[in-house]
Formats: sequence, C-alpha cells, structure tokens
Amino acid sequence: MYGALYGDPKMEREAQKTLEKLEKKRRKPEPAFSIQNVCWFISSIAVFYYTEFPLAVIYDRRVKRLWLNIGLILIMVNITIALFFIVWLSYIKKLKSDEWEKRYPAFIPIATFCFVIGAVCVMIAMWPLWSFFTPIILFTLFMGFVVVVAVLPGVF
Repeated sequence: MYGALYGDPKMEREAQKTLEKLEKKRRKPEPAFSIQNVCWFISSIAVFYYTEFPLAVIYDRRVKRLWLNIGLILIMVNITIALFFIVWLSYIKKLKSDEWEKRYPAFIPIATFCFVIGAVCVMIAMWPLWSFFTPIILFTLFMGFVVVVAVLPGVF
C-alpha cells in the first residue's frame, strides 16, 4: 500500500502494522453503562418528571400545535428511516452499515434534514412554555433517548 510512497518493502510492512494497531484501537466500543450515559439517563428522567413533559405536550394551551405537529411528523420520518436501516437492512437483510449509503444514498441526508427541521419546529412549539430553557430541556430528553437506544441492543 505504501510501497510506492516509501519505495521500501520494510517501510511498507511497518506502515501496515501501524495502521492495524490504530484500527484495533479505533474499534474498541465504549461500554453502554458508562458514567456519562448514566448521567444523561438520570438527567433526562429528572427533566421528564419535573417538567411534566407529557402533560405539557398534550394539554397545555400555550403550546403551538401547528409547529408541534409539523416537528413530530418530521421526527417520525427520521425515526422511520432509522428503523428501516437498523431493523430491515441490518437484521433482516443482513446488510452491513457500510453498504447503507451506497444502496440508499439519499436517505441519510433526508433523515438529517428531517431531524434538524423537526427539532427546530418542536422548539418553536414549546418556546412559550419554557422560554430559553426549551433547547436545554429538549436536548436533555434527546440525549436520554439516545442512551436508551444505545443500550437496547446489548439487552437483547
């Protein structure tokens, strides 16, 4: 691989060994139950409880329903694409994650766009309720969701 660069087979082998060592270090997954994940999970439970999030979303009249509905629809599109990739392609079709972008190149940018715009719409909808705390509250809840989703494959 690096023979053309170095001109020496010994240097090429040495470079290959270094690359293999770096690849091994990079592949080590972080444990699911790290202190950071536990803190995010506990924080999201506390925010969920003390903000009375479900009651606020369902019953509070200050919530801008149009923005909330648009945001939730866009986030559901994002989740649907993620489930398609994770469940259908990975578990059922046995396709590696490296192949996702090659087979469905438009899905990842669409999912990203839907999530970002959906998150902004939900923030606009909830702003009358919590004011400048809204991004902090929603980000904390999102991180709790990400931690739970990251732990789930290890449970099953």
